[in-house]
Amino acid sequence: MSPDQIIPVLIALMTGATEPAFDVLRDGGHDSRYPITIETCPRPLGPMEVEGQTVICGRIEVPEDYAATGGATIPLAFAVLKSRSTAPAPDPVIYLHGGPGGYTVQAIPLNAHIFDFLRDRRDIILFDQRGAGISDRTIACYSELAADFVQFTKADEEKMFGPDDPLAKCLTETTATGVDLSLYNTTQSARDVRAIMDTLGYPTYNAFGISYGTKLGQELLRTAPEGLRSLVIDSISRVDNAAYDTNGMPADQALGWVVDYCMAEEACAAAYPDLEETIAAAGRRLAEDPKLTVMGEEVGPELIADLLDASNGRNMPFTAYLPQVFTELSEGQTATLQKLLAGDFNFIPTPEAIIARYGAGLGDLDRTIAEVALIEATQITSAQSALAKLLSTLSDDLASSGALNTEALLDDALSSVAATMESDDVLAMMRDYVMFIGQQPDRAAIETLIATHVPEVEKPRLLGLVAAMTEEDVDAFYQRARVDSANLTSRSRMTFTLGIIACQEDFPFNSPEGYDAVAANYRFPAVDPGVRKSTLPLYGFCDLFDKHPRDGFHDPVVSDIPVLAMSGTKDTQTDPEAAEKVVRTLANGQAVLFPEAGHAVIQFSQCAKDVAVGFIEDPSAPVNAACTANLIPKFYIAPPNQ
Repeated sequence: MSPDQIIPVLIALMTGATEPAFDVLRDGGHDSRYPITIETCPRPLGPMEVEGQTVICGRIEVPEDYAATGGATIPLAFAVLKSRSTAPAPDPVIYLHGGPGGYTVQAIPLNAHIFDFLRDRRDIILFDQRGAGISDRTIACYSELAADFVQFTKADEEKMFGPDDPLAKCLTETTATGVDLSLYNTTQSARDVRAIMDTLGYPTYNAFGISYGTKLGQELLRTAPEGLRSLVIDSISRVDNAAYDTNGMPADQALGWVVDYCMAEEACAAAYPDLEETIAAAGRRLAEDPKLTVMGEEVGPELIADLLDASNGRNMPFTAYLPQVFTELSEGQTATLQKLLAGDFNFIPTPEAIIARYGAGLGDLDRTIAEVALIEATQITSAQSALAKLLSTLSDDLASSGALNTEALLDDALSSVAATMESDDVLAMMRDYVMFIGQQPDRAAIETLIATHVPEVEKPRLLGLVAAMTEEDVDAFYQRARVDSANLTSRSRMTFTLGIIACQEDFPFNSPEGYDAVAANYRFPAVDPGVRKSTLPLYGFCDLFDKHPRDGFHDPVVSDIPVLAMSGTKDTQTDPEAAEKVVRTLANGQAVLFPEAGHAVIQFSQCAKDVAVGFIEDPSAPVNAACTANLIPKFYIAPPNQ
């Protein structure tokens, strides 16, 4: 944020001013079919966000089944992040999150950061899809969540997927409520997107899907394209691909890109001329005894896939060191791998390090000027960070809604008291606290929680705070309980929602036999042990769910709406080749492959952000992707004495 943007934010905080565009939302929204209820935004909001001014949150009631008239509704959580422009484009961007079962609203700072590059021109719309994040009120298994709270928090996959394990019990509790899980699917979610945009007042909009969100985006093109101006799909899960059977293909292809890029670089090809065979030899050595040890832990053949996953999640030149890592592994050595995982190769951009790396050609005067400029830039960055924290604190202190003062004091007091309690007592309190997510706000229930679990010496002070709470404070306490629980158990809950959606619509399209058939054709069989270990339990888990395949759902989508398809060569979760494949049936589709990008391409380079911005500004124009040539990795060649 520039100073001329910060000052209006400060004035808005001090005066309590609100964004006039939000007034209609406070009154129920633009479409009475999908009424809006404004709620406190989950905390923290993040730097530079002012509730009611730059961001507003709430729930939108949408039909559980769009084919039924007058049926049940689902409350979907949403947040609107206003553009920083005083004259924003009329067509916002709605984020279609991954999973299925991911979330956005409980993580506003993260998502505001990811999509910050679009807020100069457009509003950003976040929402948690049906059954996901804090839009899970209709399917959440509150009793099981409380009973097995520790397992839901730790999310040990070896103790989660069995027929007698927590997720199966969660399914039993959910189905016992009578909810029709067949309605929690990608097609209904596509209809939700159009409903959300109608009631938020955006007749025309753009959508940006990542991972599973790209599958939702494809279904949006097919089922509810009205008003959709353009679609960006990043890290693509194609509707016509058996995603679980092909779960190892992205890792296989990511490893292929390492080899191919190395062979295309003269120095790398000379240093590692038989890299493909070297990788196979590394896989064989990892399967042998004695086991190799990395970072103090024994490793097996799963390490190959684990390394590719590590590269997928790191925005650093991880790929550059893999040829040397594989060479050493084939020989039973791990020196370079140990240094890589310890971060010894990471470049920390201090002024001194930048000058040392890039300043060799400077004269003394220019070197001094560059050093002073770098020091000033560092100080500006620190000042901006401090300012952001001050604004965030001021926003919470002055908020007319949100984590209100007395409720915030109670939360701080409970946290302090919990730090002095025995672990078993804290766990018992957490189990009862988690139960708040399934209840209506009730002051007496908060008093019971304190009376039951808090040490006697602390009860009068905390009960006094409860007595001083307003009804808004009570609501905020329950909201905090929902968000705390969602954050602590996000991985387990995401897996549960993934089961509800993927297991019913992607089976029997996927099968263990299909997985084996695909694995038999891997270019690099060494990736299979790690991928197989993580994938095969999902097939057994999906046996717990009824299947509801839909005719035509797995057919390629045909559309003339402009689409930008983005893939990354490091992505081990979705097919790097999917961008080229998906646009074959999209008349105005454009595909771009980004070297050295992993899952969620836009998080890996300014190049990816710039290409996406250019496309959204003018979806009908050819994208300028020339910057991708600068992303190709430069490989590490070990010194001769290593």
